[in-house]
Amino acid sequence: MTTHKHNSKFKTLTAWVLQSLLALSLAYGGVMKLTIPIDQLAQMWPWVVQVPTIVVWGTAILDLLGAIGIVLPSLLCIKPQISRWAAFGILLLMLSAIVFHLVRGEATVIGFNIFMIVLTLILLRLWKS
Repeated sequence: MTTHKHNSKFKTLTAWVLQSLLALSLAYGGVMKLTIPIDQLAQMWPWVVQVPTIVVWGTAILDLLGAIGIVLPSLLCIKPQISRWAAFGILLLMLSAIVFHLVRGEATVIGFNIFMIVLTLILLRLWKS
């Protein structure tokens, strides 16, 4: 009985750590894309000068929505299944980013996207069990 209770607490803690990492990463990227001038962003992410600014802002909004959606519903215990849907949205966003970079011949920059996918898949697996 105590092993099951301990295991459940570990899963819950692990899920919250993963949710927090995902949310912080997405929020950081989203805020950067919205607040740092494009020419400065281009020093870190050269692709931003090669797409319309609305695309950069659009991805920023999606990042912020993912950050909010992965944490807030679970935290407030208001329709926590929304956090699962946000996780699927994050998967789609990261897969889209991978395709975007691969089409442009930028395979060397997809590591972060793959890392985010792995974290999200682990989180979804924890929620399933």
